[in-house]
Amino acid sequence: MIKRIIIAVATMICINYCRAQVYHVDSLLDQLKNTQNDTGKLKLYIDLTLALQDSSPDSSLIFAERLLTIARKLDDPLNEAFATGCIAYAQLNKGQFSKSLQTFQEAISIAEDPESEKIVVPYDYEKGGRYIVSAPSPAMLRLNVLANLLELEGILYYNMNDYRKELILDSAALELLRRTGDLPLESTAYITIGIAYIALGLPDSALVSLQTAYNLALKINFRPFLSSMLLNIGRVYEMKGEKERAAMYFREAILEGRQNYLRGVASGSIYLSDLFYKSGKTDSALWYGYSALETAKIINGPALALRSYTQLGKIYTSMKENDSTVKYLALEIKLKDSFFNAKQGQQFENIVFNQQQKEQEIINARKTYRNRLVLYGMLAGLFIILVVAVLLWRNNIHKQKAYSLLQRQKQETDKQKIKAETALAELKATQAQLVNSEKMASLGELTAGIAHEIQNPLNFVNNFSEVNAELLAEMRDQIEKGNFEEVKRISGDVEANEWKILHHGGRADGIVKNMILHAQSSVGQKELTDINALADEYLRLSYHAIRAKDESFQAEIKTAFDPTISKIEIIPQDIGRVLVNLYNNSFYALKEKTKLKVNGYEPGILVTTGKENGNIEISVKDNGPGIPENIRQKIFQPFFTTKPAGQGTGLGLSLSYDIIKAHGGEIKVTSENGNGTRFTIYLPIQ
Repeated sequence: MIKRIIIAVATMICINYCRAQVYHVDSLLDQLKNTQNDTGKLKLYIDLTLALQDSSPDSSLIFAERLLTIARKLDDPLNEAFATGCIAYAQLNKGQFSKSLQTFQEAISIAEDPESEKIVVPYDYEKGGRYIVSAPSPAMLRLNVLANLLELEGILYYNMNDYRKELILDSAALELLRRTGDLPLESTAYITIGIAYIALGLPDSALVSLQTAYNLALKINFRPFLSSMLLNIGRVYEMKGEKERAAMYFREAILEGRQNYLRGVASGSIYLSDLFYKSGKTDSALWYGYSALETAKIINGPALALRSYTQLGKIYTSMKENDSTVKYLALEIKLKDSFFNAKQGQQFENIVFNQQQKEQEIINARKTYRNRLVLYGMLAGLFIILVVAVLLWRNNIHKQKAYSLLQRQKQETDKQKIKAETALAELKATQAQLVNSEKMASLGELTAGIAHEIQNPLNFVNNFSEVNAELLAEMRDQIEKGNFEEVKRISGDVEANEWKILHHGGRADGIVKNMILHAQSSVGQKELTDINALADEYLRLSYHAIRAKDESFQAEIKTAFDPTISKIEIIPQDIGRVLVNLYNNSFYALKEKTKLKVNGYEPGILVTTGKENGNIEISVKDNGPGIPENIRQKIFQPFFTTKPAGQGTGLGLSLSYDIIKAHGGEIKVTSENGNGTRFTIYLPIQ
């Protein structure tokens, strides 16, 4: 029962659209009855062919054949090419691919001939059904017709899964349309180029082309193919994984398609059905699947019907309804055998092969002609060589003098080259010294923090050792007194203190090892590392280091570490250096803003971690004075620094940038002048 309701509603939607089409077609047919002259009939046949092109391929084919007959009668080659192309497009929509390719080649051969421009039947483009909005010159009209044929042939190759050939044809069509200035046809060319990019798996390129087509169509109020634009933009977003956004575009494509493009309604319904199927909403998937099928039947679109059968069969398979699954599988197989059989594919390939042979024959003929020209050129060249030889002989003495002069100049150049190489070597040595200086400066700042950090566990070790010494002395006294219960209690305290000594000794040992690792040069050895622990450890060390230099400095430190992030393979010493650089810069900025004595200002730093788009993100944000926009682009450049002379080498952020890049990651900075800075590190999760 539900299935019948779905089919009925889908059919009514399509019928309403077809009624609107019928009114327009009936009006054209009434005009045709009252038109006696051939020129008037030609115009009406063009309008009828285009009006029925996507909604009724059979009817469009009939009027295209009548248009071809009358164009030949009027000796009008361009309309003959146009009519032949319409016939080919109708054959394409009916699934007759090999016939369609042959017909397209006939049409293109006519439009490629400049002689076809000589006789053009007048046509009122502003009132007619063509997409051209103003009357072009005969030459521009020929290029428009040729571009349209190339674009339609590209659609044929798309249906035969030759997407690169489609892209070549559509790009050639676009180049022609840019010369003619035909904006409606240009927008359709961008659509087919976008579709080719989708098929080739290039969603970003596809989105650019389709958005260009959409914007251009809205600008000139050209709506016939808005449904196709919206539909394929939705396909791009589905490729990118943005399912909700894709569904929104598919719905808009269906609504727009009901106005004048039922193929868009069918395709949009298929894509929406598949989205609902993948999300487990089988009722909605069936609704749109049947809607697509009924629409495909009304417009006699075998390719769309085949896709609908496939989709419905897939849905019923997931629902384990075997009868319906078998039904639609059988319909799918039958339709494939009728329209997409191997024989047709072989015919298509034979036509393509014959076309390539003809092109090769043309290339060979041109090569023979060029060879003749080369021969004549060689004979002429020999004569010229004789003349030149005489001139060269006369100028030989001058060349000898010039050679001597060049030798002297070369010697001088070699001297300058040696000087430049020496200067470059000195510069590299200086740069290496500066890089080492930056590393040692980073180590020096950390040393103060480490000293402060290591003092705590050492104090505990010393204190508990003194307590144990006193307890052991007391235990000897109790042993002499024979008070063994007290001895047991004291020994328990001694043992507990020993564990505390071991614990705090381990803390001190870990800090020393980390200091040694930081001081060592990186050898590129990656290891699994806890990013949260690393970020927290170096934050505390950096803060203690700056406090060791200035005890009056205070800052609020906040952290928000994501506990769900896993360990990743990095070189911990290198990433530690990056974090120290970022922390030190933030603390320096906080100190500088503190000096300004802004009312109510409380210096603070926030360090967070998390996951985003397959990366681990580490963010260091402060509320310092910020970085002015005019120098923000320079901060990662080597030797660039805003600190006073003697307080920075300008290599910290440059080295940090190189380290993150070497890890396959990215480092970004955002800042608001006067309100703080945020550095963000992105490290890939392997």
